[in-house]
Amino acid sequence: MLGTYADGITQTLINVIGGIPMGIGVFAVWPIAKRIGKHNISILGMAIIIIGTSICWMFPTNMTMMLVGQFIKNIGCLPSAYVFMALFADVLDHLEWKQGFRCDGLAMSIYSTIGVVLSGISLGIINTVLNATGYVKPFTATADTLTSVVEQISGLGYSIQVAINELKPTLDGIYTLAVNQNDLTNSALTFLFVGFDVFASFACIILLSFVNVEKDIATKQKEIKARNNEKANI
Repeated sequence: MLGTYADGITQTLINVIGGIPMGIGVFAVWPIAKRIGKHNISILGMAIIIIGTSICWMFPTNMTMMLVGQFIKNIGCLPSAYVFMALFADVLDHLEWKQGFRCDGLAMSIYSTIGVVLSGISLGIINTVLNATGYVKPFTATADTLTSVVEQISGLGYSIQVAINELKPTLDGIYTLAVNQNDLTNSALTFLFVGFDVFASFACIILLSFVNVEKDIATKQKEIKARNNEKANI
């Protein structure tokens, strides 16, 4: 989308600059969570993700705006990365308080299963959408075949994203030549990479609005501890 596939710097910029908040944010997210609550900071994080991904979605071919958007998005991801599981634990405590038994094993099994299953389903959806929009996968070449592969690409009616003199090989000497995709494929790529996050984050905000166990969890935890002590003394 940025027109600089395999140039040796684009992916690094997105990963490093966009990922900086995930490294430094760990020191800030918990103090904020203690101040406003795990529930509230989780919703705030989703709202920030919407802002960041919306910027990326509006400027998918602008490197500067994309990096700004990714930076903001990853700030919003901090609660999901560092706080959400603590809120999840509060839910498990609430269930023990209400039902009288813990279901940590079952809950984590379902949590893990959903992640594994949806990873496969998501990959299938992505591949289906790209194939339906006419996506052309990258070509590969060696130093000896680079010129002929470029000519082959031109003969098929495509153009490469990076000028041949700017291409850089991987450590094993292989060149990756990505072609400029059609408008429909570019729109699909943009939606799959950033657009879908906007709608998913809205859905998460709606779901999180029903998770209100945190406000009285301390009292419930004391009751659970008292019950356990009573059982231990019997």
